[in-house]
Amino acid sequence: MREHLRLVRRGWWILLLAAVGGAAGGLLVTGHMPVRYAAAVSLIVDQKGSADPLSQQRVKSYARLVTSRRVLQEVAAAELVDPATLDVRSEVVPGTVLLRAIVTDGDPLRAARVANRIGGELSGLIHTLEKRSVIGVTVVDRATPPLRPVSPRPPLNVAAGILLALVFAYGFLMLRSRLDTTIADSDDLAAVTGAPTLGVIGRGRPLIATGHRAEAYRALRTNLQFVGVDGRPRSLLVTSCGTGEGKSTLAVNLALAAAQTGWRVALVDADLRRPSLARYLDLTAPMGLADVLAGSARLPEALRRWRDVDVLTSGRVPTDPGGLAGSPAMRRVVADLTADHDLVIVDAPPILPVTDAVALATACDGVLLAGRAGRTRRESLAQAVGQLTRVRARVVGGVLTFARVRPRSPYPENRMTFQ
Repeated sequence: MREHLRLVRRGWWILLLAAVGGAAGGLLVTGHMPVRYAAAVSLIVDQKGSADPLSQQRVKSYARLVTSRRVLQEVAAAELVDPATLDVRSEVVPGTVLLRAIVTDGDPLRAARVANRIGGELSGLIHTLEKRSVIGVTVVDRATPPLRPVSPRPPLNVAAGILLALVFAYGFLMLRSRLDTTIADSDDLAAVTGAPTLGVIGRGRPLIATGHRAEAYRALRTNLQFVGVDGRPRSLLVTSCGTGEGKSTLAVNLALAAAQTGWRVALVDADLRRPSLARYLDLTAPMGLADVLAGSARLPEALRRWRDVDVLTSGRVPTDPGGLAGSPAMRRVVADLTADHDLVIVDAPPILPVTDAVALATACDGVLLAGRAGRTRRESLAQAVGQLTRVRARVVGGVLTFARVRPRSPYPENRMTFQ
């Protein structure tokens, strides 16, 4: 049931368009359908004017005579029409000796006239066939010209069009859901990671978030305080399955949101293969993490202050970044930063292309896994989680990035500002 509700929630606009299209299709079909009227004549099969079991047995046989060739030819000759064009049917009223002859025609007057002729012809035919019997057929209710057509029925056609369109639209949503293996929403992310989705970040390219996107990072910061029974992690590794999933933007904005509360925050660029924070933040850093790990610089000398955040850039690119990521020196750097800060955020490389992030995860208290809506595949995310699980890293939660979100707060939008 939950899966069906999720499909409806995701594809509501497709269902809405399908309903509108189905209604339009129903109206179009209605406009091309000929107008038809139905008139009915009622007859009673009796024996000297009183119904008996014998009459009830014969009424079904007489009902078949309504559409017999003999009756229709006589009526068609009187009306000067082709017998094949007559639309006639009969029905027996259950539990009675009454039968009705129903004629459908485009002209209401002709429909009533043909129905009454059929009643007269049937009475005469039965009288001829039952010369020696006391059973007869008598017209008890003559047909009158109908005031309203029986076809087309606009409400019924529109309802059928909407229903048919919704069925096809929902089938399309089901097929798309089966074929599309990317994560679509926070429920997908939580289901694959096995951890709560701590934040949903809307689309946007600017590095520094403003407006409702900044509020999303503040909500993420708040959610981190209530992760696990042991409290929030002091050192947090931010990574993703692959490139282009917004992990670096996530790390920078989370650091800024945490610093707003007065926390002492350190931001570390641990991507020693393709470093980006120094370029993103426009920092001039002659030394960085690689220099500290190599022993050519001390940690306090390598830190740079940027908007209330202590930033440790990557430094010069080493020859063996994978080895440095899992080295005891890296653990000491994270431990030293954790001792002097309330929160240490480590921006790591993606998990699947290289093994650096998995090695770095063992040095941090928790891992925050970013997944891009509509791009990150479930199988890739599951593979990344599996690698982290094998080294007993703690995945504290996931963050859905590049999601389609709309600000719903009734209050004016507050923008994140810095001195």
